This record gives sequence, structure tokens and C-alpha cells, in this order.
Amino acid sequence: MPALIIGVLVALAAVALVLDPLVRPYAIRPEPPSSEPEDDPVERRKELALAALKEIEFDRATGKLDDADYERMKAKYTAEALEAIREVDAAAALAPVEPALAVAAAGVGSVTAAGSADPVEALVAAKRRAGKGRKFCTDCGAELEGAGKFCVECGARA
Repeated sequence: MPALIIGVLVALAAVALVLDPLVRPYAIRPEPPSSEPEDDPVERRKELALAALKEIEFDRATGKLDDADYERMKAKYTAEALEAIREVDAAAALAPVEPALAVAAAGVGSVTAAGSADPVEALVAAKRRAGKGRKFCTDCGAELEGAGKFCVECGARA
């Protein structure tokens, strides 16, 4: 008889735990504190537009997008990226410029090595020049230190 009572109590506790979120779906739960400072929304918008351009290029290369869709999406995201870049440039004119951004800004109005006056391509080329000579882990993306054979962050073989 006592085992039956304990079994019923355990079953009721399990039912209460399962139904609790359904009864109180909007219980106030504190958000964990963010470890990163708030990003600049204009800079974030530019990064998202450039990431979208990379993504559609990858999708086209892997055969997920046909040429017509690629061209339509590229035009849309290029216009978005250019608008975001102009906003970042306007904001940067008011603040001191970092060296890596100065290289990118210098290449925006000029013709790139490929022969186009595309500001997005100039930014990509500036990022590549800034990262030249650095080595990164293929597993986690952390920058490798010295001539080590293993990544300090994840332990993978470099």
C-alpha cells in the first residue's frame, strides 16, 4: 500500500513538471548577460549584407542557385551592401579611422586589380590583405600562434 501511494505521488509530480510550461508559458525568465558589447547596427547591417553575398556565391557554386536567381539576389544584396557601406563611411568620417578600414576606404573609389570599381570587392580585397600571412585553425578558426603544430584553442592538428 505505501508503494502505491509513493508511485501516485511520483506520477503526479511528473505530470506537474510536464504541464508547468503549458500552464505558465510566459513565465519571466531572466536573460543571461551578454558577454559582447552591443554592436553598431549600421556596421552589423553591412556585415550581414556582405555575408549574404558570400552565401549566395557559395550556393551558386554548389549548384543550389541557378544563374537567374543568383543575378537577382546578387543585385539586391549588392545594393543593400553599398547602402550600408555608405552609411558606415558617413559615420566613419565623424570618427577616427582604424588602419584596416582606411585601406578599405581608399580602395572604395578606385579600380580594383580585377578591373572593376565595385566597393564590395574593394572591401573584400582589403580584408584579404589585412589577413595575409596569418594562419588559422581549420577546425575552430582561431589564429595559430607561432610555428606550433596544434591549435591552442581546440587542440586540433594545424
